[in-house]
Amino acid sequence: MRELSAIRFTEGEPLFIQIYHFIKAEILRNQIAYEEFLPSIRSCAQSLAVSKNTVEVAYQLLVSEGYVTSIPKKGYQVTYKAGTPSGQHTAVREDSRIPPIRYDFRYGNIELGAFPFHPWNKLRNKLISKHQRTYMVEGLAQGEYILRKELSKLLHETRGVLATPEQIIIGATPQQLVSIVVQLLDREKHVIGVENPGYDGARNTFLNGGYRVHGISLEADGVSIEELRQSGASIMYVSPSQQFINKMTMPLGKRNQLIVWSESLSHSYLVEDDYEWEFKYQESYIPSIQSLSPQKVVYIGRLSKALLPLVNVSYVVLPYELLSRFHQRVPEYDQPVSCLDQLTLAAYLSDGYWHRHLQHMRKNYVEKREVFLQAIARYMDGRVEMEGKDTGLHVFLTVKSKYTEAELMERAYQKGVKVYGTARYWLHDTREYPMVLLGYGALTPDDIQEGIRLLASAWFE
Repeated sequence: MRELSAIRFTEGEPLFIQIYHFIKAEILRNQIAYEEFLPSIRSCAQSLAVSKNTVEVAYQLLVSEGYVTSIPKKGYQVTYKAGTPSGQHTAVREDSRIPPIRYDFRYGNIELGAFPFHPWNKLRNKLISKHQRTYMVEGLAQGEYILRKELSKLLHETRGVLATPEQIIIGATPQQLVSIVVQLLDREKHVIGVENPGYDGARNTFLNGGYRVHGISLEADGVSIEELRQSGASIMYVSPSQQFINKMTMPLGKRNQLIVWSESLSHSYLVEDDYEWEFKYQESYIPSIQSLSPQKVVYIGRLSKALLPLVNVSYVVLPYELLSRFHQRVPEYDQPVSCLDQLTLAAYLSDGYWHRHLQHMRKNYVEKREVFLQAIARYMDGRVEMEGKDTGLHVFLTVKSKYTEAELMERAYQKGVKVYGTARYWLHDTREYPMVLLGYGALTPDDIQEGIRLLASAWFE
């Protein structure tokens, strides 16, 4: 690995993103080898003259994408291994007989050309001109008040969330905000319940924070309340808008059962990850759990990268008891989202651009979803089962095949198609058939059709 001092910071992009890109590039180039440890957060921060929080967020991004893993009391170890198809990422191969990747079904990839850059840049340039003499890169630690005010309004109108701007903390990613929640709770008192299967980024952040974590099985309408009661958990992390794997929307009755469970315990909270609430195509919205019990719910969300590809913006709404702890325990929170990006987003929301863009992109992604479902029906009918067909921009395919998950990914690669494994989302995996993850947000309708056709030929012929 080159010396960290080789990083040349530039303006316009958060420092943690630049650190993340530098280390990721070193891993991909095999300059940081498989199983090698990254520099400690402290030493990295000292070398770059940045805060430890900035480095930690960069490392957490690498963890969330599967490049490294955090090992308690040891540090961050590289888990990316060149040429291993079973990993989340696969190295570029030299063998000319293997076609290049033509269709990448990467979840989270987006269609950049669909974003209205002109109004965004217009607002941004206006702010730069207005603040050219007084503008400071570092703003308020919790996030700019004007953005928190706009988010408070947006969340109340769309999700029923009851929160003042003072209760909102801006962050880069949900996982980074979970790391704040880890600091606000007491590991000696709390056991964490998580959905099994579910979002591994949150689960691993709690584990790395020293908490005991129990995977709670999913029923047809959400987590098992009986299993939750028996687990001894006092904190439950849920994704009620659309569960990450099976994409179910938790009904109102189950949400009320979770509130009753939480209220039956002292110092108990629900952590509500309102994951991709913007992309629910069929049913009308169900209000957030936070709207039903504001003082028992920590509410986490993000403005989807599929809608806002220019900047990572997430947010957490804290009950007042935990807000008080935040000011006591995290007095030097290093705000990871630049002040300029926050002010631009605030103007983008207040001027109505966000609402118009959201409506346009919903229509765009509905059309892609229909093409995806038609292609699956045409080429794979009866040989796969789908989770998530009515929500979001990705689908989980259970493939009724003799092949393992790694073999499915390898055979797809041979056809020039890239799909992604799902084993990491299970705390306890008891599946009969392998499952792969396909995201279609960045692909054209023609690409989706051809990509699915090639997958069918790779897996079933």
